[in-house]
Amino acid sequence: MKKKLSLILALLMLASSMIACAESEENTDTSAGEVTLSGDTAPSAGEEVVAEEETESFDPELGEKDFGGKTFTFVTKSQASFTDWAEGSIWVEGLTGEVLNDAVYNRNSYIAETYNTNIAAFECDNGVLVSTIQNAVTAGDATYDVAMPPLDQAGTLVKNGYLVDLAADATHMNLERAWWDQRSIADLSIAHKLYMVSGDISTLNNDATWCTMINLQVLEDHGFETPYYYVANDQWNLDTYNTLCTGASIDLDGDGDLDSKDSIANLTQNENATAMFVTSGYHLIDKDENDIPVFTLEGDERAYGILTDLSKLMNDTSVSLNYHNYGSEGYHLCTTKMFEENRGLFWITNLQMVIRLREMETDFGIAPCPKYDEAQENYRNVVWFVGSYATIPISAGSTDDSSFILEAMSAKSREVLRPAYYETALSMKYLRDKESIEMLDLVIDNRSYELEHAFSFGASNAVQTIVLNGKEPASTFASQKKVITKMIDKTLKDLVGE
Repeated sequence: MKKKLSLILALLMLASSMIACAESEENTDTSAGEVTLSGDTAPSAGEEVVAEEETESFDPELGEKDFGGKTFTFVTKSQASFTDWAEGSIWVEGLTGEVLNDAVYNRNSYIAETYNTNIAAFECDNGVLVSTIQNAVTAGDATYDVAMPPLDQAGTLVKNGYLVDLAADATHMNLERAWWDQRSIADLSIAHKLYMVSGDISTLNNDATWCTMINLQVLEDHGFETPYYYVANDQWNLDTYNTLCTGASIDLDGDGDLDSKDSIANLTQNENATAMFVTSGYHLIDKDENDIPVFTLEGDERAYGILTDLSKLMNDTSVSLNYHNYGSEGYHLCTTKMFEENRGLFWITNLQMVIRLREMETDFGIAPCPKYDEAQENYRNVVWFVGSYATIPISAGSTDDSSFILEAMSAKSREVLRPAYYETALSMKYLRDKESIEMLDLVIDNRSYELEHAFSFGASNAVQTIVLNGKEPASTFASQKKVITKMIDKTLKDLVGE
């Protein structure tokens, strides 16, 4: 009896050991795609254990729908006319093996099969998109179900009354879902009306987001800490940027001048007059408690100080080179060449440069645009107006159907197109270091959309006059306030009758 009992106990202990080993092997197996970060350790005594986040749902909760083979036509920007800023996220001809192309094709195939419909694109040349929608509206032509204009052209369509209020009338669009950029909704609404929205349906607004390009070789040559270090220590601000840039330009040809033949610390462009002001925590046009646009920069001493500092940076030729002063050398092609040839340390510009520099031999990285100072709580990276926004023309055959297909496509884009761009194409294919991939979160997650870019109230002109021409802020804003306020009032009258 004792021998039998001992045998049973031994078998139980062996079984327990085998189960523990099996569980240990299962918990440490990363072959299924899990990533184990180096340095991770078990939580110490008393340390809070955070539960794993729930898996994101991509279900738009639209229910079953059969469109009977209906074709939904999107008006988009053409490749021939808009070159780098064409809309390539809506329709493609077929599978090519290219990550983004195939993600678009697979998304559209899913939508076609699930809802018995087809997606088509009518591509417009620059300057024709607005008139195309206008002609359709005035003729009562229901050909176009959705339009994807850049922000400035969307603003023109809004002022002319050609677009549907998505917040009120797009019944199937759940604007609280993750596939719609909540920052675009907050920034671009007027009087709680929303006519254009950014979301995962297109990758073009990602490309149009401002960031800091870093030539890692030039940085190393100067012996500088990387911006990643300053971001980690919450010191990535304009003072740090100025400190790194000061003395970092090199007169390579020895002619006593610093120009496009030399190595320049801060490659820049006219757009940075407003882009870097937004980066410093401001909107060009703000909104009041009733969601009404207001011009608030006049009398703001902090804003004056920021604009003065930006003007000093951009106009200091010992530190900065503005490609708009080099039109004969191709404008941005000039600074692109300089950056590629390791003759530029930093370039604050759009994220699409990551893709354009894909053939660059030297490693480069990205960081968010620097804050102004330590008092600024969050980074803010402006989305330039050249992107692409979801809108519904009032001439669409059915606003309900258009909003349905927008919601369905955006939800599926969140599942297949966003990771194709964000994780595969940009992170793995183009970015060169793991820190830049981490920085990408700070760039995309802290975006700012500007009503000024949609409606051209006049604030951009005032800011550019101050920064690029070295004008005094207080007097410039005082002289421009009346015109800006008049433009705001006119837009409000067109939209809400005020």
